[in-house]
Amino acid sequence: MFGFDKGIKLHASVGSRTFPIGFLCYGGASQAGRWMLQLTGSGCSVVSSWSRLGKLLAALDARITRLDLAVDFLDGHIGVDDAVAMHKAGRFTSGGRPPTTTCAGDWIDREKGRTLYVGSAANGKLLRVYEKGKQGGDLSSEWVRFEVQFGNRDRVIPFRALTERDLFFCGAYPALAEMLEHASEKILTSQTAGRVGIGHLMFHLRRSYGKLVSTLTECFQAQAADLVQEFRVVGTPRRLRPDVLASQLTWAQLLAHIQR
Repeated sequence: MFGFDKGIKLHASVGSRTFPIGFLCYGGASQAGRWMLQLTGSGCSVVSSWSRLGKLLAALDARITRLDLAVDFLDGHIGVDDAVAMHKAGRFTSGGRPPTTTCAGDWIDREKGRTLYVGSAANGKLLRVYEKGKQGGDLSSEWVRFEVQFGNRDRVIPFRALTERDLFFCGAYPALAEMLEHASEKILTSQTAGRVGIGHLMFHLRRSYGKLVSTLTECFQAQAADLVQEFRVVGTPRRLRPDVLASQLTWAQLLAHIQR
C-alpha cells in the first residue's frame, strides 16, 4: 500500500464490536525506514484526545501529509446550490485566479446526491461539498457536508491543525469563515449518520427479504426469535462507524426513519 511493502490493519473496540479504523504501513527499500499511519473517518471518531495524538506524532518527528476537516449542515441550512453561488461570487478566491471546479453526481434530476469540488488535491487544497444524506441512501435527507482536504504539497500542515480545526477550516477559503455558527453538533451528526446508515440497511432488508420472512412465519410456522437466531451473523456492517453505534439512537427512532 502506498509504496510500502507491509501493512497492518488497525482496529478499535467499542463495546462488544470491533471496527477497522486505519492502517499502519512500513517496509521497502525506497521508504528509508519511514512508517505511515492512516486514520479513516471511523478512526477519527474514536480518538479521545487530538492534543495527545499531536504530541505523540511530534515526538516521533512525524509530518502530516493529508488532513480532512469537515463541517455538517444536517438541515441543509447551507447546501450545494449555496456553494455554487459562493463560487460565482468569488468567495472561494483567496487571491489571484479563482480555483477550478468540478461537478459530480445527479445534477439533472437532483435525487441521488450531488458533489461540487473546488480546488485541486494535486495542488494541496480541495473542498468537497456534497449531499451526505443522499449519498448514504436517504433521498429525502437535507444533510450537506463541507469537507476540506489539505495536502502537504508546497505547504506544511502543523500539528495544531488537529486541535484548532475550526481555525484551519475557516482559513481554507473566505466563504468558509462564516459557516461555523450554523454547523451541527457532533452528537447530532452521529445520530443522523446512524439513522441514515442503519435506516437505509433496514429499508433494503425489508424490500429484499420481507416477503420471505412473511412466508416463513405464515406457511412454515417459523417463530420470530428462531428466524433472528438462524440468520444473525455476529459482526457489524462495514459502513457503520463506531460513533454511530454510540450515538444513543433508539429502536423507535430507527423505525420512524424507515417509515417516513
